[in-house]
Amino acid sequence: MARPHKPGTEHEGHRQRMKERFLINGLDGFSDHEIVELLLFYAIPYRDTNPLAHELVDRFGSWMQVVNADYRDLVTVPGVTPHVAALLTLVGRSAARYYRDVIAGDVVQLFDADMMARYLIPWFLSEKDESVVMVSLDNKRKVLNTTRIFEGSVNSAQFNIRLAVQQALRDNATQVVLAHNHPNGFCFPSEADVSTTQYLIEVLKPLDIKVVDHLIISEGDCLCMSLLEETRDLFRQTIPDLPMVAD
Repeated sequence: MARPHKPGTEHEGHRQRMKERFLINGLDGFSDHEIVELLLFYAIPYRDTNPLAHELVDRFGSWMQVVNADYRDLVTVPGVTPHVAALLTLVGRSAARYYRDVIAGDVVQLFDADMMARYLIPWFLSEKDESVVMVSLDNKRKVLNTTRIFEGSVNSAQFNIRLAVQQALRDNATQVVLAHNHPNGFCFPSEADVSTTQYLIEVLKPLDIKVVDHLIISEGDCLCMSLLEETRDLFRQTIPDLPMVAD
């Protein structure tokens, strides 16, 4: 008696070859749609995932943009179930978290704008909504703690300065760096960004906590308000002289 036929069994050999190729060579030589196809194996059993992989790459532009896409956008693609969208989103968020943790282990002191940007950009790599991150530092600019203190923008009426103050005190910080993102926008501070920064500087000053900088981050680009002509005077009184490091 013939055994029941499982839908998609004819693709099992192809799947196995793809997995073995990955285990031997990693992702070297894989095209964008092949990477997505390989991921889809684990969310869609017994079905050819090649057409959907092509559709996703065509829609979003690359395999990286697929896994960094918003869940709400992914589920609008025909064939992408909530289960599939959750897996792809998990891959993107996991990669961003891995990169963030690697950088965090490598950068322990934020001496200058380049270090601040390198440290903080990974916190926003997979963020599709606006959020605010604060880095608490000691008097040698050593990172004490990094906290996402608000989901939303500093432009928002709900942004609570008290949360930032409480976190800085909890971390026993003497200096802080603020950062927030402008998704799909420009790395330039709005009037609300400037006024909120100025207000935080004034609130923290009596507590002897200095605001070193406020970074605006958008799609991997970064602007430090302390370097911008229009806003740098806000930070001049808050940035201590740093010892020169010999070459």
